[in-house]
Amino acid sequence: MATAGAPNIAPAGTSSNPILDYVQNNDNDVLGNNLTLRSLEIDATGAQTTVQPATLRDEFTQEFLNSIMNGLGMLDDQGRLSTFFAPTTVTLSVIGLRNHPDEGKFIGFLGDLLNGVHFDYFIKTQNPCPFQPIANTILCLAADDIHAQALQHNGQDRFTVGPHQAGDAGVTLTHSRKIFKIPFTLLQQFMAIPDDADVTLYFWVTIFPLIQAENMETEMKSLIDYFRVAATLDTAASTSSLVWNNAAAMPTPIGRNADVIERRTSQLKRSFPTIFVDRAAASQVQQMGAMAAAQDRHNAVAQEQLNFMKNQKAAEKLSKILKVTHGAPQLDLICRMLLKANLQDLPKLWRDLFDAKDTTARDEILNRALRETAFQERLEVPHIMPGTADKLLQAYWHMVSSDEPETGSACNPFQWCPAKRMAKDAQDTAKIYSKGNIKVTAEEQKALEKSTLFFCHLDHMENLIRHGYLLWLTLTGGDKAHPVVKFLSEYRGKIGGNRDRIERFPLRDSSDRDIIGVLIQIKLAKELEGWSRAQVMKKPAPILNGDLIIDVVTDQSGNSNGWEPWTSTLGTIKADYGESLKVFRSAGRRPATWGLQDDLTVVGTLTDNVSRFGMVSAVGGNQTWQDDVSHIPEEIAPRAPAMPRARAPRAPAPAPAPPSRERTRTTEVINWATDADLGRTWKNSSAQCGAVKQAAKRGEHEVPPLPKSSVAGHTSDPMCLNWSVLHKCNAECNEAYDHVEQSAEKKEELKKWVLEHASKVPARQRRRRRGGNQAANE
Repeated sequence: MATAGAPNIAPAGTSSNPILDYVQNNDNDVLGNNLTLRSLEIDATGAQTTVQPATLRDEFTQEFLNSIMNGLGMLDDQGRLSTFFAPTTVTLSVIGLRNHPDEGKFIGFLGDLLNGVHFDYFIKTQNPCPFQPIANTILCLAADDIHAQALQHNGQDRFTVGPHQAGDAGVTLTHSRKIFKIPFTLLQQFMAIPDDADVTLYFWVTIFPLIQAENMETEMKSLIDYFRVAATLDTAASTSSLVWNNAAAMPTPIGRNADVIERRTSQLKRSFPTIFVDRAAASQVQQMGAMAAAQDRHNAVAQEQLNFMKNQKAAEKLSKILKVTHGAPQLDLICRMLLKANLQDLPKLWRDLFDAKDTTARDEILNRALRETAFQERLEVPHIMPGTADKLLQAYWHMVSSDEPETGSACNPFQWCPAKRMAKDAQDTAKIYSKGNIKVTAEEQKALEKSTLFFCHLDHMENLIRHGYLLWLTLTGGDKAHPVVKFLSEYRGKIGGNRDRIERFPLRDSSDRDIIGVLIQIKLAKELEGWSRAQVMKKPAPILNGDLIIDVVTDQSGNSNGWEPWTSTLGTIKADYGESLKVFRSAGRRPATWGLQDDLTVVGTLTDNVSRFGMVSAVGGNQTWQDDVSHIPEEIAPRAPAMPRARAPRAPAPAPAPPSRERTRTTEVINWATDADLGRTWKNSSAQCGAVKQAAKRGEHEVPPLPKSSVAGHTSDPMCLNWSVLHKCNAECNEAYDHVEQSAEKKEELKKWVLEHASKVPARQRRRRRGGNQAANE
């Protein structure tokens, strides 16, 4: 970026650019410094003094006919600048072409000349019309304040300020159009803006000081106001600007329109004879051939400008993607997790996920990509837990907290294997110890299927890590240099190679010896969590420890405290997933003579070749069971008498297990448009959402109903308390319709309600339950 007052402009007389040569010569400035852009100014109060679009187009046309060279600038939906020179109205009727379809259209040529040929574009005057004022006024800082902030900007993100609220110091209501006029005196500065530059930042750092130096801030108020609006966010979650133009509003090339070409060429030669030489000797075929080449060049330029959105053949593509990811911050996080510079660099898999119609379709796309990766790597095909694709698109990839092991995805080994593999994997583990006598009861199968966690035995840890490796390799598009892919690729064989040392190494609790695999999953989750959190915080990521656990059990680290992480995750698993964990442990310990077949026994054999991991996994779901496990019918045929044999007396049946406290699987959604003051107000009330919502719903403790939602169709329904005060909720919430960005008025209304009523709910009703967060719909 050039420094203030020193724009990157080619020296006069050395450029091969005819337009730049022309505007660098001050003798060509017909108006000199006697110019004004006041006709483009807009009264922020909405008064009728604002000049109408038709009048502005007539003004441009008169200036063109009087040989005044100026430009018209527009920013597209990515903030890229397009500059159109010598804009004017097409008047084919003066040469006898009555009722021509292009009569009255507004045109200008884009960029410089190519082999003496210009590229004319139709600039739209309706549906939509960029000459019209933007829909809303916006509070903006003064120009000097924005200039000062621009000089301090040194990040990679787009330069923005705001959003501002009424009453903020130094802000005023500002209005603008979606186009701006570039006077002759500034044309060379705008032509010098690099293609990949942040145009708004460039204006405030480089061009605005030149306007100040010429003392022309009053004359160029409309230009300055345009870039005040361009730099100011209208909402905290905004990823664009009010003055940007979508693809439908941008000018389109006139193509091979012979009538317009002939008339336009004649006018340009008359107004600017030093630029547009007499080409009368050129044949019509040559001229049309040149225009065809120009059209081809335009197609290439347009493809480059629209980039990802053009590839998707839809101008609203980015908006759809942001809807899928629940906002720009998550989309930015996905790029950082994959170490990609921007959306366009993401592998094709992600474009397919963005386009998918629903959760099931996204999971199918991810499973298909996993199969392709496994085939290329000559490895067994892995599968994912239902909903994994949505977790990747909408939430953090690591375990959100130690007490929520069901959260996260690619950085949480408890989420690396699918649900319905549970019973088969339990049978596979039991088979190792039972010499073929595989038995898993119907109750055990049901308990495992209700879990949302995947448990792994030490014997099969290498398979689990290989699964994570294939998942990451798929997500990165086969990038084996990615640090997580490289870590998992090198680490997957180390656990198996040191199995005996790990199994013999002292544990803090020797009774956990049979779930060493689960402890390793926790350790691995914490390691990957550190890397993932660094990406979230935009900090340098730590180097992943390729000798994790191995450095301790081989006595190389000097760590006398062992390798187990100090975390509450294991306690949470035992408390909240005790029933499925108990079945998992039972399958691993089961001896060869365990149990005889009875009416509750489920017998199965591993006949498919999908996955033979010796792991137990489970999740809630409604998929159809796909193996050859068969339940014993209600009427059982008589059995053949068994030969008597000596056997030890069976131990008495264990006492019934306490009721399960399994969690219902939910999908967390984040409110990125948070209100810190409202959050603090709620925190200071020491209230709990579930109890307060129930009191408001039932009218208990003199608590009135919650404020009503502002969402159309739900104005009689309550706001979602979790979404606004905790800044997060579940996608399954009964008030999910209210998961939108709230207006300042609704935030203030809810804040007042919290201050007056939240503390009325007695403490006994606000006691937090052990084992996790309250459900969103309590």
